[in-house]
Amino acid sequence: MKHFIFLLLFISAFSIQCSYSQSDPEFPKGFIMYLKLHNGMVTNFTSAPDIYVGGLQLAPQITVVEHVIRVGAIADAFYLNKKIQAAFGPSASIKLKTFNAGIFGSAANVNLLLDHLWGTNHQRLLGGGIVADLGNLLTVGLTVHRDYNLNNWWFQNELGIRISKKKKIAQPFNQ
Repeated sequence: MKHFIFLLLFISAFSIQCSYSQSDPEFPKGFIMYLKLHNGMVTNFTSAPDIYVGGLQLAPQITVVEHVIRVGAIADAFYLNKKIQAAFGPSASIKLKTFNAGIFGSAANVNLLLDHLWGTNHQRLLGGGIVADLGNLLTVGLTVHRDYNLNNWWFQNELGIRISKKKKIAQPFNQ
């Protein structure tokens, strides 16, 4: 009898987990690309003035663990020290929380962004941030990066829009 109850509990927990993962539309399987506008400051916490930084990022990602982790790359063109510069490198997003909208699915998710960027002017940026992804269409976030080569910190906000097409789901009753 104990084994039967254990098996019943295991099957019900497994079915709850499967139904949760199927009903969670955040971080779906496949490819996604965002175009992000970012701006902020570069500082080394001395009496010297902080420097403005702003630019555009292209951030393609692919889901490697469905509903949990996406990995990809960042290509960044930014304005710093009166020059246009660039940076590139790998990135990863880990979903922290999904905000459900009842029968409509989900409204948003909050994820942790981690990246490492190499810049054209000897920048070596390691950091990340918290990003809110609204409806898999719009992102809003705050990021912090440590430039371990030039010994300064980058504090930025970002606003992104999805530029990749959404995958159409065929509904069986519409065919």
